[in-house]
Amino acid sequence: MTNLPLLSHLVAGAFTFVFFWGAALSIKGGRPHRAWGKAFFLSLFPVGLSVGGILILRASTFDPARMVQFVYLLLCLLTVGTVGWTAIAWKNDPARFRGLHFRILGPAMFVSGLIVLTAGGLARQPLAMILSSIGLVFGGAMIRFAHFRGRVHPKWWLGWHLNAVLLLSSAVHGTLLAVLYRTLVDANGFDVAQLATQPFTLGLALVLRIAIGRRRGVPLGFGAAGPRLAAAGA
Repeated sequence: MTNLPLLSHLVAGAFTFVFFWGAALSIKGGRPHRAWGKAFFLSLFPVGLSVGGILILRASTFDPARMVQFVYLLLCLLTVGTVGWTAIAWKNDPARFRGLHFRILGPAMFVSGLIVLTAGGLARQPLAMILSSIGLVFGGAMIRFAHFRGRVHPKWWLGWHLNAVLLLSSAVHGTLLAVLYRTLVDANGFDVAQLATQPFTLGLALVLRIAIGRRRGVPLGFGAAGPRLAAAGA
């Protein structure tokens, strides 16, 4: 019974992996791509919830640090997933995209990242410090965009979609590589493996974001050349 949460997480993660590559390998903007993409974003919910089951059942007693870790990772997962989804759904309405939910989730991610970074530093847990970069960078970018008053780039929505999808891809593949290491090399080496796999996949996601952005004409920033505007939805 204690293996049920882990099995559920592995099954959910396997579906997420398949859905991601289904979307990645299909023609962008086509019906198959949209269908695979929706399935990918929806699959994030069971993946995140199953992590909580693993953390809770593995602990012999209540562990506040584990619960903070779970809440932080779940917040990151749901926030990034929401941004990736709404960037497409509301691409013609930037004011709606960066509405109240966006203005709440961005600071929440950034503050949570600071907390995890501080706690990881005090506890000398490098993995926590590495994962804190998600909240700090992505949440920080959300805060900037929420208060940005310049003329947004015509492909701002594609930039946010790429940011979200590639970051989620990093999490999925980084965890998968660590699971493979644990399965094939060292049964107790999952956490150690993540010290290598998570930075590697995060770095790869950044490289891909730059490369794809250049090919599709989407800069890392979200401003367009031209005079600054006063309207929030410009």
